[in-house]
Amino acid sequence: MSSIFELNNIDASYDDITVLHDITLKVKSGDFIAIIGPNGAGKSTILKIMAGIIKPQSGSILFRNRPMQKQSRRELAMNFSVVHQFHENILSFTVYDFIRLGRFPHQKLWQIETADDRAIINSAVEMTGISPLLNRQITELSGGEQQLVFITQALVQNSDIIILDEPVSHLDIHHTTLIMDILHRLNLKGTTVITVLHDMNIASDYCGRICALKNGKLFFDGTPDEVLKYNLIEELFETPCVVLENPITKKPFVYPVPEYITKK
Repeated sequence: MSSIFELNNIDASYDDITVLHDITLKVKSGDFIAIIGPNGAGKSTILKIMAGIIKPQSGSILFRNRPMQKQSRRELAMNFSVVHQFHENILSFTVYDFIRLGRFPHQKLWQIETADDRAIINSAVEMTGISPLLNRQITELSGGEQQLVFITQALVQNSDIIILDEPVSHLDIHHTTLIMDILHRLNLKGTTVITVLHDMNIASDYCGRICALKNGKLFFDGTPDEVLKYNLIEELFETPCVVLENPITKKPFVYPVPEYITKK
């Protein structure tokens, strides 16, 4: 498979505090990657570097075999989409008007929405099932409904590569499963998905590859069966755990062990 992103010896800092150190990572076309790790490990930062939102302090990043810094923001926006973790100060658009904004990078100045644009919008709406929400104000929706809308807008922008920062954090089990099922169906159709997840068991069930960060360094990278071992997870999170097999999916399932048990 061809490479989508190549990160080579990446360092990144905020206010002289190193957040990422010597990260080398390759994302291939068709990957479904979960990035996991403790809070503050640099997970969101590595996504922002892939998205071209921040520049690394040192090292290089290639997007489709070309240096990312030589590609314009519009060019990048036409080639992949990003769903951010936080959405503050959202204007009171209708859902339809909000998801239409995803076509902006592909349009010329003052260009009227084309039949192709409408077909792409309709396809994304059908994929995420948000048709009943289209005429509502986005500010009136629940957190789970809003996240579906953000993902729909991302698909309207580009459905080949999608980068998501904690897309199911704070969502109930229904919306969590709904969103992860959508990402899984997209991946089966060829979409490259890169996402930060806190729930290792969701990562195990849905993702073909799991990359872990600890203290700004790449801790492991492999399939769920390769990396979700109790000794690795205990070292990664500094928490006792048990890893068994999910009886339904047959994937590794991580159980943290409560302190009151370990101190018996």
